[in-house]
Amino acid sequence: MNIWRLLRTKTAIFPISLLLFGTFAGGVVFWGGFHTAMDYTNTLEFCVSCHEMRSTVYEEYKKSPHFSNASGVQAVCSDCHVPKETYPKIIRKIEAAKEVYSKLTGKIDTKEKFEAHRLTMAKSVWAEMEANDSQQCRNCHKQSSMDFAKQHPKASETMQKGFKDGETCISCHKGIAHKLPDMSQGYKAMYDELKALSVSEGATAEHLYAITSKPFFVDQSKAKSNGKSDGRILGGTDVTVLERRGELLKVRIAGWQQDQVDRVIYALRGQRIFSATVGKKVTDKIERLKTEVDPDTELTWHQVQIDTWVSKENLISDGDQLWSYTKEMYGAACSTCHGLRDPEHFLANQWIGSLKAMKRFISLDKEQYRILQKYLQLNAKDTGGSKAHG
Repeated sequence: MNIWRLLRTKTAIFPISLLLFGTFAGGVVFWGGFHTAMDYTNTLEFCVSCHEMRSTVYEEYKKSPHFSNASGVQAVCSDCHVPKETYPKIIRKIEAAKEVYSKLTGKIDTKEKFEAHRLTMAKSVWAEMEANDSQQCRNCHKQSSMDFAKQHPKASETMQKGFKDGETCISCHKGIAHKLPDMSQGYKAMYDELKALSVSEGATAEHLYAITSKPFFVDQSKAKSNGKSDGRILGGTDVTVLERRGELLKVRIAGWQQDQVDRVIYALRGQRIFSATVGKKVTDKIERLKTEVDPDTELTWHQVQIDTWVSKENLISDGDQLWSYTKEMYGAACSTCHGLRDPEHFLANQWIGSLKAMKRFISLDKEQYRILQKYLQLNAKDTGGSKAHG
């Protein structure tokens, strides 16, 4: 009887053991196949198998030191674009599904389409690398292993300063493997939107912002004939609408003037944030409201206002949209060589000298440069920062 029970028990255990073994073996085969597929999709051959990559970024990559160098150490696409750790790698592969969708819909299937989307795609990668502290770079390049004495003196100085300031690799090394996109694409498109907004809006609001410098006239008849202007409202300046006459607006420019400096109106007392320039012949039209002494500099300042006539063009009511444009311009103009300084890093007046020192490295015209400076000054350490001016 005991032998019979033992045989029955062994017979029951056998299928269960077989099932467990089969499950384990199946899991091993599945996991091995899964990793084999993952590894294959990380190869250079797979990454450049579609013509969207092969005819664009692959050609750029082949000219970079990541492809060919004296040591023969090559970094392929996945080294920079796919995490090494298993679970982050799986998440990245899942996210890549939207790239497959773009492939199927032909979103970037021509060089023209690719260039049109290059900036957007680059920004997405840069943002990811900034968020993870350029982990992909640090997989190969370790700060602790760098011999700064063997680097070019300027590069060594810049690199060590960057590490000290807490900057991440991608802050300074954009375009290291691929051609930099046209960084002006973003803010130029935004400026076109501002221009269109100023036309469609028709300057109907009571409080408006100039998106670029524009002439003003003290006399309405002179404004109608578009004669020689009496001064200029500078980009980023806000004005109050007092009266409307067809295509003309009577607006009030308010601000501050330093004592004996009658031809410039500044946005704030003690801060050289330019709002308007005034012609010599009409300085007597400026009304003084009150006088204060700046306790920091002991200079005398007058709060002032002047009523002028301007055309409706290039004026919008949405200040947030204007400053979004300048913020985009700041990133485009100043982020290719180093990490962006927070506007609150400097005082408003310090930004004048800091930006001037960088002027030869950026390709902005006079109007763009002026409004960029104004954005930084209005968001500076001593003007309320980003919480005050967006």
